[in-house]
Amino acid sequence: MLFVLIVCSQYLYERSQLQTQIAQNKSEQIISSLFRMRYVVESSLATQDLERIDQEVSLASTDVNMTIYSLLDMSGEIHYSNHAIWRESNARNVLQDYDQLTHQTVVDNEKPAVNISLDKQLIQIYYPINTNNRFSYSNTINLIYLEYDIAVLTSRADDQLMDRFIKVWTFGFAAITFFCLLLNWLLVIPLRKLTRNVSKIDSKAFDIGFSNPATELCDLRDYLILANAKLKRSNKRLNNAEQRWLFAVEGARNGIWDWNLITNDVFISDRWKDILGYQPYELDNDYSVWESRLHVEDKQQVLTTLHSYINNTVDDYESVHRLRNKTGHYIWVLDRGKSVEWDENGQPTRIIGTITDVTGDVKSQRLAVQQDLKTSLTDLVDRESLANELYDLQVYSRRVGQFSAVLMINLNNFKLINDALGRQVGDRLLIQIAARLTGAFSSVGIVARLGADEFVILAKNFGGDIQQANKRALALASEVRQLIGRSFTVADQTLSISARIGLVVFDGIESLEPQTLLARADGALVQAKDSRSNGCAIYYPNYDEESKPFDLGFELKKALVAQHISMMYQPVVDQAGRVQSIEVLLRWYHPLHGFISPKKFIPVAELSDTIFELELLVIDEACHLIKSLQQEDLQVPIISINISARHFHQDHFVSMVVSKIQSKKIKLDNIQFEFDGDIFSVNAGQARLKLLELQRYGFKVALDDFGAGSCALYLIQGIGFAQVKLSKHYLRNIDSSAESINVLNGVVDVARQLSLPVVGKHIENKLQLNKLTQAKCSFFQGYIVSRPLNEVDITQLIKSQLSLSVK
Repeated sequence: MLFVLIVCSQYLYERSQLQTQIAQNKSEQIISSLFRMRYVVESSLATQDLERIDQEVSLASTDVNMTIYSLLDMSGEIHYSNHAIWRESNARNVLQDYDQLTHQTVVDNEKPAVNISLDKQLIQIYYPINTNNRFSYSNTINLIYLEYDIAVLTSRADDQLMDRFIKVWTFGFAAITFFCLLLNWLLVIPLRKLTRNVSKIDSKAFDIGFSNPATELCDLRDYLILANAKLKRSNKRLNNAEQRWLFAVEGARNGIWDWNLITNDVFISDRWKDILGYQPYELDNDYSVWESRLHVEDKQQVLTTLHSYINNTVDDYESVHRLRNKTGHYIWVLDRGKSVEWDENGQPTRIIGTITDVTGDVKSQRLAVQQDLKTSLTDLVDRESLANELYDLQVYSRRVGQFSAVLMINLNNFKLINDALGRQVGDRLLIQIAARLTGAFSSVGIVARLGADEFVILAKNFGGDIQQANKRALALASEVRQLIGRSFTVADQTLSISARIGLVVFDGIESLEPQTLLARADGALVQAKDSRSNGCAIYYPNYDEESKPFDLGFELKKALVAQHISMMYQPVVDQAGRVQSIEVLLRWYHPLHGFISPKKFIPVAELSDTIFELELLVIDEACHLIKSLQQEDLQVPIISINISARHFHQDHFVSMVVSKIQSKKIKLDNIQFEFDGDIFSVNAGQARLKLLELQRYGFKVALDDFGAGSCALYLIQGIGFAQVKLSKHYLRNIDSSAESINVLNGVVDVARQLSLPVVGKHIENKLQLNKLTQAKCSFFQGYIVSRPLNEVDITQLIKSQLSLSVK
């Protein structure tokens, strides 16, 4: 169509130009002949040879296209003409296109006038004759008027032009037809086949017989296959995530609700209906289904709390209230929600939440409050049931070979709240705490209440290693403290309360009375109350005299006071041997027992507040080293500091280290914090947020013991660790086992795929160094590179800018 449009337009344009050119050429020829005719007329008039004028007019009339050829005087009377009938007639009467005014103008100006009309296919010419006043007759004839028909000329030219354009059209049509056929073969047919086969993309037939010289189509086919594979993987991950989510919800036995604030539609799950005693088909998805079932005494407070959350005046929606079930009775539920969609003004438009039936826990709580039971540890509210659970938990631990734990929780300043705000507010607060603990930790173990401000959690499955069990129990205690530390809304007031926790970890091999376990937890709780910052303490029984935790812990505190703890610095180098970072290591020299391994005193320090003092001491010494290097105008490498999971999980860890380091006028990006993967074992989401917060301040973060422990790979996505230190376990047997080398290469390759620089550490010989180099580790650390150095030696190393050998 475009070709036809172009050709037709070109034809019409050339035809118009050709007609114009023919008319102009013919006009010029006629003007030339008229110049001669004027001379003949003037000379004939001068000699009175009028027959010659007739002869010339007759001669001009022999051209069949000359339609009018006349000689006129000033009045327009025709004296000579190629048609005898017009002679002695006035031109205005017999010549249709003659114009007297034009005649007068041409004579006066003595310039010919040529009018070309392509519509009429006519040339009209007014040609003046310069008469000589000496001859009386010369005043009678002063203009030659003629009309010439160019229709024959333009028709002949049109035929020639049409012949030429037919040839162009024919050739162009053939070329376009060939191009379209080629395009159809190369593009349209393969695309149609590819489109038809998309529905069979999962079958082998999709790719069979598809070949094309156009690489773009082959690439499109490959992209479709890749996109389909990616879509299948995404669908599988989505399906797995949905199944895990449904399993988690089903395991927790929570009812789910989904509220669209724009339409006021509320989706409620079958479990939500089941909690209230209804069948899945018995309740509509409407907001009124929930609001109409609120207890009249709770309704105002619940709606106020909900609207406060919607208006962003509180951070969380959480409420413990009563809902009417199918039988007309009321049950207590823990109702929690979270915004998942917002409008352009930041206002929530969709909230998803859960309800948990906590009727039993609230009833026990209310009974305890009413009876005002303030009993000893052995005089429990449900003493018999709790004792049976403790017996069963020991049997379970003994059977599966894993440690379990008792967490005794004491609320701080609860009596102050009770006295200041009234007993009714205190009762509601206890109800919400009980519901929150049950909702969060019922899947971990059993939650019970002892006295007015004490709760107990029995937890299991902490692993078979005592040190790992202690760490996980402390991590669980830290999560409990954070959960209780979140604000509560009671009677239109926002209340905050903290807790202290005492822990007992046991394996069940030694069968203990429930009173004994609770007494030990109470003893640990006393120590937690004396703690200055952490609020968690763990009870440790029977250790030998040399490594008894309390004795070793006491000696460690004395060592801190006596400044027997020193720092050593071990460099981390790249493949060229250049120092990239320096790890700060703790060393303890005891006056009687000599050097004590960090493997012994670090775990003991983690059981008390001593670990905080040690790590704060390391931060101080690291800042001192950095300032020393800066004063000597030396380039400061990254100083790496190990931080325990327990310290990391403290509420104010980030603000504390930022304030401490900034007060020493040290740039935060000179510091790197190393964390073990166990920081993700409890409350992984909060751990990720803290790591990202450290990075926003400028700190670098590193992951120690990569490839071991409880840190799954998906947990570290998006964090961007500056280093990941390979677990020393991957260096075992690499001198004798090809499988060990393959495992090492695989782990390093996984880290590289995640864009994580890998540090091979604990390198003690050339063989290990070579294997790590071949595995493409980024950095190296170990005795083969450099032993830990004191401050003087590490400063000298930095000054000398020596490259340490990694060959």
